[in-house]
Amino acid sequence: MEIQDFVLEQTKASKNDDANVSVLQRSSESLLSSLKQKYIAHGEQLLGLGYGGSESLTIFIRNENDETIVRKILNEQYITAKWPRDGSGPMLSPVQKAIRQANYLNNLPESARHLFPRVLSKVLPSRLEEITSNGEYKYDMTYIKGIEVSKFIREYQPSPKVVAMLYAEIFRSVKQNIHAFRRTPAPPATIESAYFKKIEKRLDLCKKTSPMLFGDSLIKSDFVILNGKKLLNWHRVIETIKNNKDYSSLLEPKYHNLVIGDTNTENIKIENIQPLLNVNEALPFSFRQFTAEEIGLKFLDPRAIGYHIGDRDTGVDDYMYDNKPWHNSIGNYDDIHGEHFDINYDAENLIPAIEIEFHANSPYRYPYSGIENYFGHVMNSVYEYHDKTSKSYIEDPNWLVRFVFVMGTHFMAMPPFHFVRNDDGTYGDNAQCQKRALAIYAEGLRWLNCALDLLEGKRKSFLGILNYQEDKF
Repeated sequence: MEIQDFVLEQTKASKNDDANVSVLQRSSESLLSSLKQKYIAHGEQLLGLGYGGSESLTIFIRNENDETIVRKILNEQYITAKWPRDGSGPMLSPVQKAIRQANYLNNLPESARHLFPRVLSKVLPSRLEEITSNGEYKYDMTYIKGIEVSKFIREYQPSPKVVAMLYAEIFRSVKQNIHAFRRTPAPPATIESAYFKKIEKRLDLCKKTSPMLFGDSLIKSDFVILNGKKLLNWHRVIETIKNNKDYSSLLEPKYHNLVIGDTNTENIKIENIQPLLNVNEALPFSFRQFTAEEIGLKFLDPRAIGYHIGDRDTGVDDYMYDNKPWHNSIGNYDDIHGEHFDINYDAENLIPAIEIEFHANSPYRYPYSGIENYFGHVMNSVYEYHDKTSKSYIEDPNWLVRFVFVMGTHFMAMPPFHFVRNDDGTYGDNAQCQKRALAIYAEGLRWLNCALDLLEGKRKSFLGILNYQEDKF
């Protein structure tokens, strides 16, 4: 879609047209005028606003050299959750994190820079407290052509097999171009600070932001009923893992390396979709019908927060972070973010109950229907996990349970990014107004309970792949 058309679509959209469009993106002429005054310099032309995103404002600009550029703006007034300015590690505020993102892009290995936008404006010093007095940071980047993977999927309706083939190319590119750099042994006991503490702090932020919905009745309950199934609440899962040294040991990564950190498919673009439209589905999955280079695969918005030792960011992390395309499909993220679901929440009884029903007419229904059947094909084709003599398996024999566990910890730490305000700026502290945040929480519970079932041997496999460590339990 051309940016000019994109502008018209986004500025005229209403809440009912697509719930994935934020208040800023459901923009009026007065808002556009305000943005021009505040963020557009003399000689620049505002082309439109970015789609998606949960904590920033992205605007497309034609500069005085007739070039299309992207201006990313992080401002505390655009963020519903009130992140502390002095936060660090997983509690780094979005405004401060923007500085890290810009520095991440500037410090990429030379061989990987072509896969990301290039920072055009001057980056502030890395001292995170040096942000502007109004809690804002902005920087300019080159514009990457193409279509976001999530948008391609919902508009072109590729088959689950084609989506899985695209995933394989994404993971292959990340493995070769990103994970190959800055490899180092992982510090001991990383899951405590990287996962457990992060969840605790993020949910505490949820409680402060939404004290009615994310009150003790939800986050401190021992159990939650999800679609009729009784699940352990997050803290019960974590306590069980902490109290079992074998479980904790299995979940620890053996090494860290450079990661992107947010490979949500809204942050991945492809410039040439034709090879995807020309796939011969009669050929076996192992037959590679297109490459990342042929489709022009590029990445946006790196997370840019590495594993922390004290207050020091190591700049590296667990490679499992970059499995996020699976969040979008088998993790239901695209349906949740697009609000293609109905939710009911009952906190009146001793055990809170959540009911989630995804819409049958969701634009993601067909492309993701049955994609779980290709999970093993994708992971084995990229990492060769099926071969116990392969390098990937030897280095990470517990990859399957670690994958499920990290999926759960990701979702469990994501609700603060998904609080929303109404069109008039008011905030509704209830399950219907904050349905996305609550559904993300529920998804985290689903995955964490699945991980614990694998650890305890209650489940022998996941999506057709045997849990090879089951003989240890």
